[in-house]
Amino acid sequence: MKCNIEFVVNSRIEIEIDGKIYKSNIQDISEDYIGINIPVNNHKYIVLKKGDKIAAVYYLGKNIYRFNTVVIGRKIEKILIIMIKKPEEVEVVQRRNFVRVPLVLNVLCAVVPVNKDPHNLDEQVEVFNAHSLDLSGGGMKISVDDKLKCKVSAGDIIMVTIPMEDDSLAVKGKVVRISRNNDKSKIIFGLNFVDLDKINRERIIKLLFQVMRKHIEKGAKED
Repeated sequence: MKCNIEFVVNSRIEIEIDGKIYKSNIQDISEDYIGINIPVNNHKYIVLKKGDKIAAVYYLGKNIYRFNTVVIGRKIEKILIIMIKKPEEVEVVQRRNFVRVPLVLNVLCAVVPVNKDPHNLDEQVEVFNAHSLDLSGGGMKISVDDKLKCKVSAGDIIMVTIPMEDDSLAVKGKVVRISRNNDKSKIIFGLNFVDLDKINRERIIKLLFQVMRKHIEKGAKED
């Protein structure tokens, strides 16, 4: 699509060089260029120079945009700024909250008790293992072995612990759909996230984008 998107100071932007992703922020904007701070990956900086061709990923609201551009120079204000040419065309990567990405992970689930009595220490919380089938910024699907006989109904709240790169993330999802796979051996629960704050939603989006990038790289290698 033609580039008619708005670039905003302090917005996040990522630069892709030689298969590595470097994080940066927009510091300055003109009619011709976008000024960013020095991109960094795992505490390692890359000082781009004039003529370097790069791929960039720009985050704006609920959307992610990708474009190719070139470095047109550097300047020093309060910090060193890398000037990249404004793109003529951009690619819309995803609607961040709604695009579901296929993702199979072992997850741990627990049914959140309704009207839990804090004084009743004998009240049992049902915990069970499951597999994620897909994930988005707004929800996910999980698959549970029918042999577990999970006592889960539509409208129930399930806490799902999702493994991340360095730790894990616990999210609450409301059961909005219940179905089975073709051979009836698995129960499929469709969940919509509830009480998910901005920070943890961003962690999920980051994970999804990493998965999407791997899929794109894999497809390119196979071609």
